[in-house]
Amino acid sequence: MEKNKKNFKSEKIVDVQRRLKLLGYSLGSYDIDGILGGETSDAIKRFQQDRGLLVTGLMDQETWQGLVDAGYKVGDRLLYLKYPSFRGDDVKAIQFWLKSLGFYPYNENGIFCEKTQKALIEFQRNLNISDDGMAGEETIRHLKSLRRVIVSKETSNFPLIKNFEKSNQGKVKIILDYGEDIEDIKNVEKYYKEKIYICRSIVNFCRDILVKNGVETILTVKEDESQSLFLFDRINYANSSDADIILSIGLNYSIDKGANGSSCFYFKGFKSHSIAGRRIANLIQDKLVYKLGLLDCRVHGAGYAILKETSMTSVLVEPAFISNKKERENLKNTEYQNKISTAISEAVLDFLRE
Repeated sequence: MEKNKKNFKSEKIVDVQRRLKLLGYSLGSYDIDGILGGETSDAIKRFQQDRGLLVTGLMDQETWQGLVDAGYKVGDRLLYLKYPSFRGDDVKAIQFWLKSLGFYPYNENGIFCEKTQKALIEFQRNLNISDDGMAGEETIRHLKSLRRVIVSKETSNFPLIKNFEKSNQGKVKIILDYGEDIEDIKNVEKYYKEKIYICRSIVNFCRDILVKNGVETILTVKEDESQSLFLFDRINYANSSDADIILSIGLNYSIDKGANGSSCFYFKGFKSHSIAGRRIANLIQDKLVYKLGLLDCRVHGAGYAILKETSMTSVLVEPAFISNKKERENLKNTEYQNKISTAISEAVLDFLRE
């Protein structure tokens, strides 16, 4: 039984190594050997860095999905709306092309959804070709013929900043999020329960402050955890919520026990980024650093699933390292949690007032 388990693991690693090699990542002198050694781990790290993912060298769920997505190129297959949806870099490229031409003002998440189909139909009608909503040979040929226009848009920034003040008859809906991926539980098991408790407290304090200021809020995870803590369940729930903004609260972790400070993240794609997300992330980071005296670990554009696959403006906030003893003790203090929440909420309110 144990032997079969080992063989299964080796086959999975062979699959990973083959995919990495096809994408041009060097596996070193050992090449494809079914062993997750140092050179394969380094190749995974390079891939993660190129994709805007957390660089760990481990094949977690997001990295595996990214590896599968990266295997598809435009023209490899006919793309159309179906369930489950097509997903891959071919979809992401078409979304980016449509976005650069003004038909798709959303994150290029690599998922062929209804918004992608609608944008494709609008493009097809604009060019007076069959408006079947499919990315077939004729549609791709027309898109490629406009590549010069697309490539010239070196700083295309999407989505455009939404007029939140006028949206939903003056009401803004913010979804507050926290939780974990199964890989996080494995890697930081000793901190898991504390991490969930702290993030839940910060989220609840944020909700109280925002509600008092007239902002409608909902949670991806209920107080009794009746909704899933896991990443893709939370993403699906968020996308069904019709929210304008999602704020996801996490805590950083490092094997370097001295690592400390605050970071914020917004969506960044091929050549585009979320303008509103970047603005909110910078406002939150400035408040956290100023009000709590935290080390500024800066604001970063990234391709994390919580940023890429949610359909609204999205920001991930990591105000501290739970692996740092001093920050961990601070984080367990209710007053300190409230200070973090106040800084985050004030920044969001400042953004809405802008």
